[in-house]
Formats: sequence, structure tokens, C-alpha cells
Amino acid sequence: MALMSAGPSGEIETSPEFPVSGRKLDRSAWSWALYQGGRDPYIGLISGFLFAPYFATEVVGDAVKGQAMIAQVGIISGLTVAFAGPVLGATVDLLGPRKPWLGLCTLLALPLMLSLWFAVPGGTLMSPWAVAGILAAIAVLLSCGEVLFSSMLTYAAKPRMQPMASGLALSLGNVTSIALLLFILFAFMLPETPLLGLSKETHEPDRIVPILVAATFALCAIPMFLFSRDAPSVAKKASLKSILGGVKSLIGLVRNAKDNSDAMIYLLARTLAQDAGGVLLVLCGVYAAGVMGWGATEMLVYGLLGCVAGFIGGFAAGLLDEMFGPKVAFQIEIAGSVLGLIGIIGAAPDKILFIHISDPVALWNGPMFTTAPEMAFLLCGFFGFVFQIAAWSSSRTLLTRIAPKSQMGAFFGLAALAGNSTSWLGPLFVGIFTSVFKSQQAGFIPVTVLFAAGFFLLFLVKGGGREIDPA
Repeated sequence: MALMSAGPSGEIETSPEFPVSGRKLDRSAWSWALYQGGRDPYIGLISGFLFAPYFATEVVGDAVKGQAMIAQVGIISGLTVAFAGPVLGATVDLLGPRKPWLGLCTLLALPLMLSLWFAVPGGTLMSPWAVAGILAAIAVLLSCGEVLFSSMLTYAAKPRMQPMASGLALSLGNVTSIALLLFILFAFMLPETPLLGLSKETHEPDRIVPILVAATFALCAIPMFLFSRDAPSVAKKASLKSILGGVKSLIGLVRNAKDNSDAMIYLLARTLAQDAGGVLLVLCGVYAAGVMGWGATEMLVYGLLGCVAGFIGGFAAGLLDEMFGPKVAFQIEIAGSVLGLIGIIGAAPDKILFIHISDPVALWNGPMFTTAPEMAFLLCGFFGFVFQIAAWSSSRTLLTRIAPKSQMGAFFGLAALAGNSTSWLGPLFVGIFTSVFKSQQAGFIPVTVLFAAGFFLLFLVKGGGREIDPA
């Protein structure tokens, strides 16, 4: 029996016939998840731990100016995606298949990543602004690809297996990030003579990172294009008319928001919770270095543990979605993120959960994280990361449950619009509270408020319950 649902105008739509009783992910779902496994290392290794710091300090030559340029890259790419994402999503809803457009985004992004090899110190081959432009273009392509990729989930995986596929995708992203990070560390960074004879003087170990990321992305993307199920064709080919139709459909979707009130309320809840989660993931490293006084080695290990937490969080999301449904799972994960955040706020070199510890002693003779407050901070941070990564997965699954399938691309585009339009909200509040109260701990108070707002708004959303196998 084919699955049926009501379309935006009330007509009955038939979706692909997927049995829901199977307990294992099929090749289509695995291939879909593997694509994110290859894409996510860009976020951690290029935008996060390795290439971005190199760009700021060596290519620009001034860490302050470099950080400002990276921030400008984020603003430009975010505004671009805020406008392009919803139109792209609504247009592919009218066309059908996502793979051709996702393939285009991927094929354009890969050579741009490879070109970052020429980002030499001082900008002698490519100016810093040229490198910044490339980083902005990659960010736009990957974000547009995320709209296409996420809206493809309802076709790539069987309904009952969509939560597991979504969680697996995030877990694989962390696995590949850990593997690449360790390989780069031991092959290029730590040895006096790096692998392949790369020159540390010209920062070739830093510049090879985008090449390794691009190669990983390409290899992991191939199975999805070969084996994953895609949306059926609706229009024969893309044209200006189809794009204008997508814009018209998007405008109609916003005007008739009452017809999809649950999905709209969910988008608000998701935006608030993910603004808070983004602050937690991005600023927690700065917070740890400032409050706990950790150095580069401790921060590297902390980052690796964060990737491990992400791996666990992806699988935890699938299990929680299976047990409770994605809406309740999302609320549980928000609550878990808040508990981890409270533990972090209440920690200091001489505090555990706001309780002062006089003269903390070493619990073991290890090279780092030896005192009880440090171990407590590490545990709370790990706990918070697990639930926050899980929340990203459940939020994606929940949108696939409550948004009309015929408008899935448009809703994921609106999610991109909402996320990029308000991404400044969390950092703004953190900055205000930190400045007013002269405390890094106080700076994270509004993050808890944003989490709480998203948590309670989800009670107004209908649907997103646990999938029940048919008798």
C-alpha cells in the first residue's frame, strides 16, 4: 500500500511505496548518510580547527584582521543563503529530483576547496580577499547543498528508518572528522619531517588540509549519487518559468502560513534552539580556554572529545526518535543540552556546579585534566555536546514529519532562511551579558533562555510522534 498525504491544496499525493517494518538501513539510506560524512569535515577542519586559524594568522598576517575577515565571510554567505535557500528549495519541489542540483553544488565546491592550496603565507599567490571570497563561495554552495540534501531524506530512507539515517549522517561526519584530524596531526603536524616531504616553512601541512577534505568529500559523495533514492521527476527541465514558479509557491506558502501552522511554529522553535546550540558549539572552546585556562594541547584533545561526543549524539538521536518520536526526542535533547550548559557555567578551576572546591588536588598523574573541577567541566561539556548534536538530527527528522512532502524543499529553505537571518541573535546576547556582568559565565545565561523558549514552543506543535509499525 502506498503512503498517501494531503497536498498544499488538499489533493491527495502518493509517495514511494516503502515498507516500514524493516529494522536495517538499506543501501540508499547508508549512501545518503555517507554524503554528510564526507561533507562535515569541511566545517570542523577548514572553518574550525585548522585552516581558518592559519588563514587569519599567516595569510592575512594579523589575527585580529583575519578574524574580522572570517566574520565578514560568514555575514556575506549567510545573507546569500538566507535569500537563495528558500527559492532553491521551492524550485526543486516543482522539479522533483534533488541529485542534479546537489551534484552541481558539489562539483562547484570541490575545485574551490582544492584552490585553497595556493593560499600561501602573506597572500603572495592569492590575496587574502580572494581566499575570503573562495571561502564565502564554498559556504554558500554547502549551505544550498544542505537544503537539497536534507529535503532528500524522505525519499532516500524508509519512513521508519529516517531518524536512524539522520543520526547516522551526523555520526559519520564526526567519524571522518576524527580520522582526518588524527591523520593530519600524526602525518603532517607532529613529525619534524612531514609525510610527502611537505615544508613546514611554507605551511604546506596547513595548506594540504583542504585537499584532504576535498578528496574525502568526493569519495563519500559518489555512493549517494549512485545508490540513493531521489524524488520523482515533476517538470521536464529547469527554466526561468520553474524558478518563478518556485518563488510564487514560496510566497503562497508564507501567505497561507495558517495552513501549515505546526511547521511554522516548529521553525521558530528550531531557530531559537539552534541559535543557542550554535553558540554552545562555537564559543564553548573560547569559554574553556578563558575560564579553565587550558592551552593548545588541552584544547586539541577537547576538540577531539567533542567529535567523539558528536558521533555518540548522532546514534543517540536515532534511538530517541525511535523510542519517543522526533518531537519529544528534540525536547529531551534540548533539556540535556541545558543541563550540560549549566554544568559548564557552574565550573571553574576551583568550582564544580557552583560549589567552591578549596585547593583542588590531582586525581591522577596524567598530562592534563587532572583535577576534579577539570574532569567535571570535561564531563559536562561532553554531555552537552552529545545532546546538542543529537538535537540537530532530531530537528531535521521532525521537519520531515510535519511539513508537507510536496513542499519539503521549501520548508528546508525556510529553515535555512530563519537560521541565517537570526544567527547573530545568540552571539549578540552573549556579548551583551558578558560585557555588562564582566563574566564569561554570565554571558551564557541568555543561551539557556533561548533553549527554554524553543523547548516550550514545541508543546504547541502537533505531530512528530513515534512511528508505529502497521499490524
